Amino acid sequence: MKRRKPGVALLVAAFALGGWGGPARSAPLDPRTVKSSTLPSGLVLVVCEQPAAEVVAVEVMVGVGSADEPPELAGAAHLLEHVCWASGGGGDARKRIEERGGATNAGTLRDYTRYYATVAADDFPMAVQALGEIVLRPRLEDPVIEQERRAIIEEVAARGDRARTWLNDLAFAAVFGEGHSYARPIEGSESTLAGIQAHQLAGFHDTWYVPNNMAVVVAGEVTFESALREVETAFGGLRPQALPPRGRGEAVRPAAGKEVIVVAPGKQAYVMAAFVGPAAGERTEVATSDVLSVLLSYGCLGRLSGELVEVRKLATRVGVDFLTQREPALFGVWAVCETGNVAAVKEAIRGELQRLASEPIPPGELALAKRLVYAGYCFANETPADCASTLAFYQAVDSYRAGTQYPARVGAITAGDIARVAAWYAGEPVWVVLMPEESAP
Repeated sequence: MKRRKPGVALLVAAFALGGWGGPARSAPLDPRTVKSSTLPSGLVLVVCEQPAAEVVAVEVMVGVGSADEPPELAGAAHLLEHVCWASGGGGDARKRIEERGGATNAGTLRDYTRYYATVAADDFPMAVQALGEIVLRPRLEDPVIEQERRAIIEEVAARGDRARTWLNDLAFAAVFGEGHSYARPIEGSESTLAGIQAHQLAGFHDTWYVPNNMAVVVAGEVTFESALREVETAFGGLRPQALPPRGRGEAVRPAAGKEVIVVAPGKQAYVMAAFVGPAAGERTEVATSDVLSVLLSYGCLGRLSGELVEVRKLATRVGVDFLTQREPALFGVWAVCETGNVAAVKEAIRGELQRLASEPIPPGELALAKRLVYAGYCFANETPADCASTLAFYQAVDSYRAGTQYPARVGAITAGDIARVAAWYAGEPVWVVLMPEESAP
Protein backbone atom coordinates (compact mmCIF):
# COMPACT_ATOMS: atom_id res chain seq x y z
CA MET A 1 0.00 0.00 0.00
CA LYS A 2 1.35 3.38 -0.94
CA ARG A 3 1.46 6.01 1.80
CA ARG A 4 3.24 9.24 2.63
CA LYS A 5 6.91 8.92 3.49
CA PRO A 6 7.36 9.51 7.23
CA GLY A 7 9.42 12.47 8.35
CA VAL A 8 11.41 13.22 11.49
CA ALA A 9 8.31 13.44 13.70
CA LEU A 10 7.17 10.06 12.44
CA LEU A 11 10.54 8.54 13.17
CA VAL A 12 10.23 9.76 16.76
CA ALA A 13 6.75 8.25 16.93
CA ALA A 14 8.06 4.96 15.62
CA PHE A 15 10.72 4.74 18.31
CA ALA A 16 8.15 5.70 20.94
CA LEU A 17 6.18 2.60 20.02
CA GLY A 18 9.01 0.58 21.52
CA GLY A 19 8.50 -3.15 21.25
CA TRP A 20 5.29 -2.94 19.24
CA GLY A 21 4.22 -6.29 17.89
CA GLY A 22 0.68 -5.45 16.82
CA PRO A 23 -1.89 -2.65 16.79
CA ALA A 24 -2.05 -0.35 19.79
CA ARG A 25 -5.37 0.06 21.59
CA SER A 26 -5.70 3.56 20.12
CA ALA A 27 -4.81 2.46 16.60
CA PRO A 28 -6.73 4.18 13.79
CA LEU A 29 -9.47 2.22 12.04
CA ASP A 30 -10.17 0.14 15.12
CA PRO A 31 -12.36 -2.71 13.77
CA ARG A 32 -14.78 -2.09 16.65
CA THR A 33 -15.62 1.32 15.16
CA VAL A 34 -16.24 0.07 11.62
CA LYS A 35 -19.59 -1.38 10.52
CA SER A 36 -20.86 -2.44 7.13
CA SER A 37 -23.99 -3.52 5.32
CA THR A 38 -24.85 -4.61 1.80
CA LEU A 39 -28.01 -3.07 0.37
CA PRO A 40 -30.46 -5.25 -1.64
CA SER A 41 -29.00 -3.67 -4.79
CA GLY A 42 -25.52 -4.99 -3.94
CA LEU A 43 -24.11 -1.60 -2.96
CA VAL A 44 -21.80 -1.88 0.06
CA LEU A 45 -21.91 0.67 2.88
CA VAL A 46 -18.93 0.97 5.23
CA VAL A 47 -19.07 3.34 8.19
CA CYS A 48 -16.28 4.28 10.61
CA GLU A 49 -17.90 6.03 13.57
CA GLN A 50 -15.72 8.81 15.03
CA PRO A 51 -17.99 10.76 17.43
CA ALA A 52 -15.43 13.47 18.24
CA ALA A 53 -14.53 14.29 14.64
CA GLU A 54 -16.96 17.23 14.01
CA VAL A 55 -16.74 16.51 10.27
CA VAL A 56 -17.81 13.66 8.02
CA ALA A 57 -15.93 12.29 5.01
CA VAL A 58 -17.87 10.45 2.31
CA GLU A 59 -16.27 8.47 -0.49
CA VAL A 60 -18.10 6.76 -3.33
CA MET A 61 -15.96 3.98 -4.77
CA VAL A 62 -16.82 2.62 -8.20
CA GLY A 63 -15.05 -0.64 -8.99
CA VAL A 64 -13.83 0.29 -12.44
CA GLY A 65 -10.53 1.76 -13.49
CA SER A 66 -8.22 1.93 -16.46
CA ALA A 67 -7.55 -1.82 -16.24
CA ASP A 68 -11.18 -2.52 -17.16
CA GLU A 69 -11.12 -0.59 -20.43
CA PRO A 70 -10.90 -2.28 -23.82
CA PRO A 71 -7.70 -1.15 -25.55
CA GLU A 72 -9.56 1.06 -28.02
CA LEU A 73 -11.14 2.98 -25.11
CA ALA A 74 -7.93 3.45 -23.11
CA GLY A 75 -8.43 6.50 -20.92
CA ALA A 76 -12.24 6.20 -20.76
CA ALA A 77 -12.39 5.61 -16.99
CA HIS A 78 -10.34 8.73 -16.26
CA LEU A 79 -12.23 10.81 -18.83
CA LEU A 80 -15.56 9.69 -17.36
CA GLU A 81 -14.41 10.64 -13.86
CA HIS A 82 -13.49 14.12 -15.12
CA VAL A 83 -16.83 14.54 -16.87
CA CYS A 84 -18.92 13.36 -13.90
CA TRP A 85 -17.04 15.57 -11.46
CA ALA A 86 -16.60 18.60 -13.72
CA SER A 87 -19.95 20.23 -13.01
CA GLY A 88 -21.84 17.68 -10.95
CA GLY A 89 -24.81 17.47 -13.29
CA GLY A 90 -27.53 19.98 -14.11
CA GLY A 91 -27.95 21.15 -10.51
CA ASP A 92 -24.19 21.52 -9.97
CA ALA A 93 -24.04 19.23 -6.95
CA ARG A 94 -20.33 19.87 -6.52
CA LYS A 95 -20.99 23.57 -6.02
CA ARG A 96 -23.46 22.79 -3.24
CA ILE A 97 -20.71 21.03 -1.31
CA GLU A 98 -18.18 23.80 -1.84
CA GLU A 99 -20.62 26.61 -0.99
CA ARG A 100 -21.06 25.01 2.44
CA GLY A 101 -17.30 25.03 3.02
CA GLY A 102 -16.83 21.39 2.09
CA ALA A 103 -13.96 19.94 0.08
CA THR A 104 -14.53 17.56 -2.81
CA ASN A 105 -12.47 15.83 -5.47
CA ALA A 106 -12.22 12.67 -7.56
CA GLY A 107 -9.57 10.32 -8.93
CA THR A 108 -8.98 7.28 -11.11
CA LEU A 109 -6.56 4.38 -10.62
CA ARG A 110 -6.13 1.10 -12.44
CA ASP A 111 -8.66 -0.78 -10.29
CA TYR A 112 -11.23 1.81 -9.28
CA THR A 113 -12.59 5.34 -9.47
CA ARG A 114 -13.33 7.48 -6.43
CA TYR A 115 -15.48 10.54 -5.72
CA TYR A 116 -15.16 12.05 -2.26
CA ALA A 117 -16.07 14.97 -0.04
CA THR A 118 -15.50 16.18 3.52
CA VAL A 119 -18.15 18.38 5.12
CA ALA A 120 -19.32 19.60 8.50
CA ALA A 121 -21.25 16.88 10.30
CA ASP A 122 -24.57 18.73 9.87
CA ASP A 123 -24.07 18.74 6.09
CA PHE A 124 -23.65 14.97 5.80
CA PRO A 125 -27.09 14.33 4.18
CA MET A 126 -26.39 17.01 1.57
CA ALA A 127 -22.96 15.54 0.78
CA VAL A 128 -24.31 12.04 0.22
CA GLN A 129 -27.05 13.35 -2.04
CA ALA A 130 -24.64 15.54 -3.98
CA LEU A 131 -22.09 12.77 -4.53
CA GLY A 132 -24.91 10.51 -5.67
CA GLU A 133 -25.90 13.06 -8.28
CA ILE A 134 -22.30 13.43 -9.44
CA VAL A 135 -21.69 9.70 -9.78
CA LEU A 136 -25.08 8.79 -11.23
CA ARG A 137 -25.60 11.79 -13.49
CA PRO A 138 -28.01 10.65 -16.17
CA ARG A 139 -26.61 12.64 -19.08
CA LEU A 140 -23.05 13.37 -20.21
CA GLU A 141 -22.98 16.71 -21.98
CA ASP A 142 -20.90 16.99 -25.17
CA PRO A 143 -19.31 20.37 -24.26
CA VAL A 144 -18.14 18.97 -20.91
CA ILE A 145 -16.72 15.87 -22.60
CA GLU A 146 -14.74 17.98 -25.05
CA GLN A 147 -13.50 20.32 -22.33
CA GLU A 148 -12.24 17.46 -20.17
CA ARG A 149 -10.83 15.55 -23.13
CA ARG A 150 -8.64 18.53 -24.00
CA ALA A 151 -7.49 18.87 -20.40
CA ILE A 152 -6.44 15.23 -20.18
CA ILE A 153 -4.71 15.27 -23.57
CA GLU A 154 -2.62 18.15 -22.23
CA GLU A 155 -1.75 16.01 -19.18
CA VAL A 156 -0.70 13.15 -21.46
CA ALA A 157 1.47 15.44 -23.57
CA ALA A 158 3.25 16.64 -20.42
CA ARG A 159 3.95 13.12 -19.13
CA GLY A 160 7.56 13.35 -20.26
CA ASP A 161 8.07 16.33 -17.94
CA ARG A 162 7.27 14.17 -14.89
CA ALA A 163 10.19 11.77 -14.82
CA ARG A 164 9.02 9.69 -11.87
CA THR A 165 5.53 9.19 -13.33
CA TRP A 166 6.99 8.37 -16.72
CA LEU A 167 9.41 5.87 -15.19
CA ASN A 168 6.54 4.16 -13.37
CA ASP A 169 4.40 3.95 -16.53
CA LEU A 170 7.32 2.49 -18.49
CA ALA A 171 7.93 -0.07 -15.76
CA PHE A 172 4.30 -1.23 -15.80
CA ALA A 173 4.48 -1.63 -19.59
CA ALA A 174 7.81 -3.49 -19.47
CA VAL A 175 6.88 -5.85 -16.64
CA PHE A 176 3.31 -6.71 -17.59
CA GLY A 177 3.51 -6.55 -21.39
CA GLU A 178 0.97 -5.67 -24.06
CA GLY A 179 -1.45 -8.45 -23.13
CA HIS A 180 -2.07 -7.10 -19.63
CA SER A 181 -4.33 -4.11 -18.96
CA TYR A 182 -2.08 -2.86 -16.14
CA ALA A 183 0.51 -2.10 -18.82
CA ARG A 184 -1.45 0.89 -20.13
CA PRO A 185 -1.11 4.36 -18.59
CA ILE A 186 -4.17 5.36 -16.57
CA GLU A 187 -4.73 8.50 -18.67
CA GLY A 188 -4.68 6.60 -21.98
CA SER A 189 -3.00 8.07 -25.04
CA GLU A 190 -3.76 11.09 -27.16
CA SER A 191 -5.03 8.90 -30.01
CA THR A 192 -7.35 6.73 -27.89
CA LEU A 193 -8.71 9.75 -26.01
CA ALA A 194 -9.43 11.55 -29.28
CA GLY A 195 -11.39 8.54 -30.52
CA ILE A 196 -13.73 8.08 -27.56
CA GLN A 197 -17.27 9.03 -28.59
CA ALA A 198 -19.97 10.37 -26.29
CA HIS A 199 -22.13 7.28 -26.71
CA GLN A 200 -19.17 5.03 -25.84
CA LEU A 201 -18.51 7.01 -22.66
CA ALA A 202 -22.20 6.80 -21.74
CA GLY A 203 -22.13 3.05 -22.38
CA PHE A 204 -19.07 2.70 -20.15
CA HIS A 205 -20.96 4.54 -17.41
CA ASP A 206 -24.07 2.39 -17.82
CA THR A 207 -21.99 -0.81 -17.73
CA TRP A 208 -19.83 -0.17 -14.69
CA TYR A 209 -21.55 2.50 -12.57
CA VAL A 210 -24.02 0.05 -11.08
CA PRO A 211 -24.73 -0.57 -7.36
CA ASN A 212 -23.23 -4.05 -7.17
CA ASN A 213 -19.96 -2.49 -8.37
CA MET A 214 -19.98 0.37 -5.86
CA ALA A 215 -19.34 1.12 -2.20
CA VAL A 216 -20.11 4.19 -0.12
CA VAL A 217 -17.61 4.70 2.69
CA VAL A 218 -18.29 7.15 5.50
CA ALA A 219 -16.03 8.24 8.36
CA GLY A 220 -16.49 10.87 11.04
CA GLU A 221 -19.17 12.20 13.33
CA VAL A 222 -22.00 10.02 12.10
CA THR A 223 -23.81 6.89 13.26
CA PHE A 224 -24.16 3.81 11.16
CA GLU A 225 -27.95 4.09 11.29
CA SER A 226 -28.02 7.67 10.00
CA ALA A 227 -25.50 6.85 7.27
CA LEU A 228 -27.56 3.87 6.15
CA ARG A 229 -30.69 6.02 6.01
CA GLU A 230 -29.05 8.71 3.84
CA VAL A 231 -27.34 6.22 1.52
CA GLU A 232 -30.62 4.36 0.99
CA THR A 233 -32.25 7.67 0.08
CA ALA A 234 -29.53 8.63 -2.42
CA PHE A 235 -28.71 5.21 -3.89
CA GLY A 236 -31.53 2.87 -2.84
CA GLY A 237 -33.44 3.01 -6.09
CA LEU A 238 -30.63 1.46 -8.14
CA ARG A 239 -30.87 -2.02 -9.60
CA PRO A 240 -27.99 -4.46 -9.88
CA GLN A 241 -26.87 -5.83 -13.22
CA ALA A 242 -24.36 -8.35 -14.48
CA LEU A 243 -20.81 -7.06 -14.84
CA PRO A 244 -18.53 -7.87 -17.78
CA PRO A 245 -15.61 -10.21 -17.14
CA ARG A 246 -12.39 -8.50 -16.09
CA GLY A 247 -9.83 -9.88 -18.53
CA ARG A 248 -6.60 -8.29 -17.34
CA GLY A 249 -4.00 -10.74 -18.59
CA GLU A 250 -1.49 -12.83 -16.70
CA ALA A 251 1.45 -11.51 -14.70
CA VAL A 252 4.46 -13.84 -14.68
CA ARG A 253 6.64 -14.01 -11.57
CA PRO A 254 9.50 -13.61 -11.97
CA ALA A 255 9.25 -11.42 -15.04
CA ALA A 256 11.86 -12.20 -17.69
CA GLY A 257 14.90 -9.97 -17.27
CA LYS A 258 15.30 -7.30 -19.92
CA GLU A 259 16.25 -3.63 -20.18
CA VAL A 260 14.27 -0.70 -21.53
CA ILE A 261 16.22 2.51 -22.12
CA VAL A 262 14.35 5.68 -23.05
CA VAL A 263 15.94 9.00 -23.93
CA ALA A 264 14.56 11.69 -21.64
CA PRO A 265 15.09 15.37 -20.88
CA GLY A 266 17.11 16.27 -17.82
CA LYS A 267 20.65 15.82 -16.59
CA GLN A 268 20.35 12.73 -14.39
CA ALA A 269 19.40 9.14 -15.09
CA TYR A 270 16.38 7.45 -13.50
CA VAL A 271 16.89 3.73 -12.94
CA MET A 272 14.31 1.19 -11.81
CA ALA A 273 14.57 -2.53 -11.08
CA ALA A 274 10.99 -3.67 -11.72
CA PHE A 275 9.33 -6.88 -10.54
CA VAL A 276 5.90 -8.48 -10.22
CA GLY A 277 4.80 -7.99 -6.62
CA PRO A 278 1.87 -9.48 -4.70
CA ALA A 279 -1.83 -9.08 -5.40
CA ALA A 280 -4.14 -7.64 -2.75
CA GLY A 281 -5.33 -11.11 -1.79
CA GLU A 282 -1.76 -12.10 -0.86
CA ARG A 283 -2.13 -10.16 2.36
CA THR A 284 0.97 -11.30 4.23
CA GLU A 285 3.09 -10.74 1.12
CA VAL A 286 1.63 -7.24 0.68
CA ALA A 287 2.54 -6.27 4.24
CA THR A 288 5.97 -7.86 3.85
CA SER A 289 6.61 -5.90 0.65
CA ASP A 290 5.74 -2.71 2.53
CA VAL A 291 8.29 -3.60 5.21
CA LEU A 292 10.85 -4.38 2.51
CA SER A 293 10.20 -0.93 1.03
CA VAL A 294 11.16 0.65 4.36
CA LEU A 295 14.18 -1.61 4.79
CA LEU A 296 15.46 -0.56 1.39
CA SER A 297 14.68 3.13 1.16
CA TYR A 298 13.77 4.81 4.45
CA GLY A 299 16.19 7.74 4.44
CA CYS A 300 19.55 7.14 6.09
CA LEU A 301 18.15 4.02 7.80
CA GLY A 302 17.32 2.29 4.51
CA ARG A 303 19.89 -0.17 3.33
CA LEU A 304 19.98 1.11 -0.24
CA SER A 305 19.27 4.76 0.41
CA GLY A 306 21.84 4.81 3.19
CA GLU A 307 24.50 3.17 1.05
CA LEU A 308 23.87 4.89 -2.28
CA VAL A 309 22.97 8.39 -1.05
CA GLU A 310 24.60 8.81 2.35
CA VAL A 311 27.75 6.69 2.12
CA ARG A 312 28.85 6.15 -1.47
CA LYS A 313 27.23 9.30 -2.93
CA LEU A 314 26.26 7.38 -6.06
CA ALA A 315 22.63 8.56 -6.13
CA THR A 316 20.67 11.61 -5.07
CA ARG A 317 17.41 9.77 -4.34
CA VAL A 318 16.33 6.17 -3.79
CA GLY A 319 12.82 4.83 -3.38
CA VAL A 320 10.38 1.99 -3.91
CA ASP A 321 7.18 2.09 -5.97
CA PHE A 322 4.59 -0.34 -4.65
CA LEU A 323 0.83 0.22 -4.63
CA THR A 324 -1.36 -2.72 -3.69
CA GLN A 325 -3.70 -3.68 -6.51
CA ARG A 326 -6.40 -6.24 -7.14
CA GLU A 327 -4.05 -8.28 -9.33
CA PRO A 328 -0.28 -8.78 -8.88
CA ALA A 329 1.25 -5.32 -8.72
CA LEU A 330 4.47 -3.55 -9.68
CA PHE A 331 7.28 -3.58 -7.14
CA GLY A 332 9.95 -1.18 -8.38
CA VAL A 333 13.21 -0.15 -6.70
CA TRP A 334 14.42 3.11 -8.22
CA ALA A 335 17.25 5.59 -7.96
CA VAL A 336 18.22 8.93 -9.47
CA CYS A 337 21.91 9.23 -10.32
CA GLU A 338 24.54 10.57 -12.66
CA THR A 339 24.76 8.59 -15.89
CA GLY A 340 28.24 7.38 -15.05
CA ASN A 341 26.91 5.72 -11.89
CA VAL A 342 24.10 3.69 -13.50
CA ALA A 343 26.05 0.42 -13.57
CA ALA A 344 27.15 0.73 -9.94
CA VAL A 345 23.62 1.63 -8.82
CA LYS A 346 22.17 -1.37 -10.64
CA GLU A 347 24.70 -3.67 -9.02
CA ALA A 348 23.93 -2.24 -5.57
CA ILE A 349 20.18 -2.78 -6.02
CA ARG A 350 20.68 -6.31 -7.27
CA GLY A 351 23.11 -7.15 -4.46
CA GLU A 352 20.94 -5.78 -1.64
CA LEU A 353 17.88 -7.70 -2.79
CA GLN A 354 19.95 -10.87 -2.91
CA ARG A 355 21.23 -10.25 0.63
CA LEU A 356 17.72 -9.75 1.96
CA ALA A 357 16.72 -13.04 0.37
CA SER A 358 19.69 -15.04 1.64
CA GLU A 359 20.89 -13.48 4.92
CA PRO A 360 18.66 -13.46 8.02
CA ILE A 361 17.65 -9.93 8.92
CA PRO A 362 18.75 -8.84 12.41
CA PRO A 363 15.79 -8.78 14.84
CA GLY A 364 16.33 -5.15 15.82
CA GLU A 365 16.37 -3.97 12.21
CA LEU A 366 13.17 -5.89 11.43
CA ALA A 367 11.45 -4.54 14.54
CA LEU A 368 12.33 -0.95 13.63
CA ALA A 369 11.12 -1.39 10.04
CA LYS A 370 7.81 -2.79 11.29
CA ARG A 371 7.39 0.09 13.70
CA LEU A 372 8.04 2.58 10.90
CA VAL A 373 5.43 0.92 8.67
CA TYR A 374 2.92 0.99 11.52
CA ALA A 375 3.70 4.65 12.23
CA GLY A 376 3.15 5.42 8.55
CA TYR A 377 -0.22 3.68 8.75
CA CYS A 378 -1.17 5.82 11.76
CA PHE A 379 -0.13 9.06 10.08
CA ALA A 380 -1.96 8.06 6.88
CA ASN A 381 -5.20 7.70 8.85
CA GLU A 382 -5.18 10.84 10.97
CA THR A 383 -8.38 12.40 9.64
CA PRO A 384 -11.86 11.14 8.71
CA ALA A 385 -11.00 11.77 5.05
CA ASP A 386 -7.87 9.62 5.44
CA CYS A 387 -9.86 6.81 7.07
CA ALA A 388 -12.56 6.88 4.40
CA SER A 389 -9.90 6.80 1.69
CA THR A 390 -8.13 3.80 3.25
CA LEU A 391 -11.34 1.81 3.73
CA ALA A 392 -12.50 2.60 0.19
CA PHE A 393 -9.12 1.64 -1.23
CA TYR A 394 -9.14 -1.76 0.45
CA GLN A 395 -12.80 -2.34 -0.44
CA ALA A 396 -11.88 -1.69 -4.09
CA VAL A 397 -8.98 -4.11 -4.28
CA ASP A 398 -9.84 -6.64 -1.56
CA SER A 399 -12.11 -5.97 1.43
CA TYR A 400 -12.27 -3.05 3.84
CA ARG A 401 -11.50 -5.57 6.59
CA ALA A 402 -8.02 -5.98 5.14
CA GLY A 403 -7.43 -2.32 5.96
CA THR A 404 -8.46 -2.70 9.61
CA GLN A 405 -6.38 -5.89 9.94
CA TYR A 406 -3.26 -4.41 8.35
CA PRO A 407 -1.43 -3.39 11.58
CA ALA A 408 -1.77 -6.86 13.07
CA ARG A 409 -0.52 -8.38 9.86
CA VAL A 410 2.56 -6.15 9.86
CA GLY A 411 3.21 -7.03 13.50
CA ALA A 412 3.21 -10.75 12.65
CA ILE A 413 5.86 -10.55 9.90
CA THR A 414 8.88 -12.75 10.56
CA ALA A 415 12.43 -12.83 9.27
CA GLY A 416 11.36 -15.84 7.21
CA ASP A 417 8.64 -13.78 5.53
CA ILE A 418 11.21 -11.13 4.62
CA ALA A 419 13.54 -13.69 3.06
CA ARG A 420 10.73 -15.48 1.23
CA VAL A 421 9.26 -12.35 -0.38
CA ALA A 422 12.67 -10.80 -1.04
CA ALA A 423 13.44 -13.94 -3.05
CA TRP A 424 10.77 -12.83 -5.53
CA TYR A 425 12.87 -9.72 -6.15
CA ALA A 426 16.32 -11.32 -5.98
CA GLY A 427 16.41 -12.54 -9.56
CA GLU A 428 17.32 -10.55 -12.63
CA PRO A 429 14.86 -7.65 -12.77
CA VAL A 430 13.36 -5.80 -15.68
CA TRP A 431 15.51 -2.69 -15.85
CA VAL A 432 13.92 0.58 -16.94
CA VAL A 433 16.19 3.57 -17.45
CA LEU A 434 15.44 7.17 -18.37
CA MET A 435 18.73 8.33 -19.84
CA PRO A 436 19.62 11.97 -20.59
CA GLU A 437 19.89 12.51 -24.32
CA GLU A 438 23.58 13.42 -24.30
CA SER A 439 24.42 10.17 -22.49
CA ALA A 440 22.08 7.76 -24.29
CA PRO A 441 23.74 4.92 -26.18
